[in-house]
Amino acid sequence: GTVVARLSGDEFLLLFYGYETREALRADIKKLEENFAQSSAALPDGKGLCIRMSGGVAWYPEDALDLDTLKKYADFAMYEVKHSTKGEIREFDMERYRAGVYAMEQRSDFEKLIRERRVDYDFQPIVSAHDGHVVAYEALMRPEMPTLRSPLTVMKLARELNRLYDIEHITLFKASSAFEKLKERGLIREDSLLFINSIASVSLNDTDWRDYRGRFPELARKLVVEITEEEELDTAQLERKRTVLGASGTFALDDYGSGYSNGSSLLTIAPRYVKGDISIIRSIDTNTDKQQFLTSLVDYARPRNILVLAEGVETTAELRKVLELGVDLLQGYCLARPAAIPPPLSKEAADIVRRMKRC
Repeated sequence: GTVVARLSGDEFLLLFYGYETREALRADIKKLEENFAQSSAALPDGKGLCIRMSGGVAWYPEDALDLDTLKKYADFAMYEVKHSTKGEIREFDMERYRAGVYAMEQRSDFEKLIRERRVDYDFQPIVSAHDGHVVAYEALMRPEMPTLRSPLTVMKLARELNRLYDIEHITLFKASSAFEKLKERGLIREDSLLFINSIASVSLNDTDWRDYRGRFPELARKLVVEITEEEELDTAQLERKRTVLGASGTFALDDYGSGYSNGSSLLTIAPRYVKGDISIIRSIDTNTDKQQFLTSLVDYARPRNILVLAEGVETTAELRKVLELGVDLLQGYCLARPAAIPPPLSKEAADIVRRMKRC
């Protein structure tokens, strides 16, 4: 009931046939596993060497209708074993196969993204809570690859593949270039600041920093480097960024209050801006605990010359509440959505800012 063929090296292909039920076939495969577990090879010195077998099983016709595809699927199941427990036989699983193929496609797309710099940037206005004018724009990554639509996925792969430096370089140069083009076209104010997300554990080398300052001499003085609390902080790299940028070495602490806040990051980063996380701003108009958190942050920041930015303001009720609590800057869909060409500030939001400040 079996055809056995040696493929190459220590790889063999077994075709089981003539069984009435799948369970009967599984029983024979189990016997094969058990016999291998008890077998050994005699070495020339008389010692015995245990033999282990890793295998994969694909079923006809459920998994595939042709031999080549069955071999491919069985091979996939076998390599899952070889990369984990070894010495077992595992059945093919289509969901794991699809996930594995998708993961390989993602890695391939990621390498292409790095190689061809296949990233665009949208810009979202950051607005003064005192008079409603746009003071800055945040650059938001927009990957262009089919399997990579989320910046979070890009960052996950960058960590796995040790390519964080490449992402830092692409972000700094491409976002700055897109921002300068908007200024050249008169689509944003000349004195606007640029907030760029940065990786807390990475800094460009001397050559790349010189290249950046040579290409963007004016923008380098208006750059705000955003560091998220959730990133692993590397104080040496942070100081390097601060030193290289000189007087313009301005930091913004992003996502403050997202679950990791203990105050130490405020002391370590010494930011000029602190961005209250969207999880704090969402429904702040009805949540007294969130209101107390933001009030405490404002009270801490004000005497230290730190500006508090309410990020993720999505409703007019939230807008009114954060203004009432004394934040300095505003960002969110309620004011303006991110876009390749930044939109004007919402008239309704602008009116609310002006009215509340007059009061």
